[in-house]
Amino acid sequence: MLIASKHLMAMLTLIALSLFLYTYFTLPFEWLAVFTLTALLYGVLSPSIAARRLFFLATEAPHMSLFAIALGILLYRHALVFNEFVWAVVVGVVLVNSVGHLVRLGVDPDVATSVFVSLSASGSVLATYYVLSRYSVQYNLWAVILGDPLLATRQEVLILATVALAVVVLSALLYNVNVYMGSDLDHVRLTLSVLWLYDTAFYTILAVASVVLLKFVGFILEHVLLSLPAIIASNIASSSRETMLVSVLLSLNSSIIGLVTAVKLNIAPAASVGFIALLLYIISVAVRR
Repeated sequence: MLIASKHLMAMLTLIALSLFLYTYFTLPFEWLAVFTLTALLYGVLSPSIAARRLFFLATEAPHMSLFAIALGILLYRHALVFNEFVWAVVVGVVLVNSVGHLVRLGVDPDVATSVFVSLSASGSVLATYYVLSRYSVQYNLWAVILGDPLLATRQEVLILATVALAVVVLSALLYNVNVYMGSDLDHVRLTLSVLWLYDTAFYTILAVASVVLLKFVGFILEHVLLSLPAIIASNIASSSRETMLVSVLLSLNSSIIGLVTAVKLNIAPAASVGFIALLLYIISVAVRR
């Protein structure tokens, strides 16, 4: 039985606001900003990923982002233009669009995933080893693996805020198209003559968000947080619009509760958020039954 309603969303909103205010007055603002912005990122992307059944791409995105970051450092050291982040975004966009469009052209998703995971995993090890053995880098590669949101600088928070704003706006604009593509792709193909452009836009924002999220939530948990909010929301929502709203609210709640829990128990923040999200999933399954 689906239980989502205005009362449920009002309750989730009230809890999120209460947690936000509590955290605002008790913890550094940078921490609250990072956890709120990252929650918005995976909260708005997750429903589109679920609607289009692109969980394989959500699983693969962290692998490609890790490769993109390592290769971005290497490219910056040789090109000496832009910075590591810009190069990482460029590489990530190319990789995610490549696998996405290959699947659109008819390549089996499992085959495309296997090939690109092999490429990105092997490339990540090679590029990371080369970078660590040749250069002194400021980019913390351990943070990319485990997530390090509490040590974010103000510049990183500003970058995160800019990316989050762009992703939220574009995801909202593309959401209905993504839902229709997931439910009746043949009809969408007949209706839209520039379907590839919508695909490219979605793959691009997913790639940019994935590269940014890797710094804050880490390689290990990123694909979980990109997939789980929509899965939870689908258990308690009755429409695509409610799924988006519930996904964002659940992401905000799990993120801020995870932050408070991590500080109180002195545990890894990314892991805390992951466990809270898992707990919410278990509750949603129990309530639905």
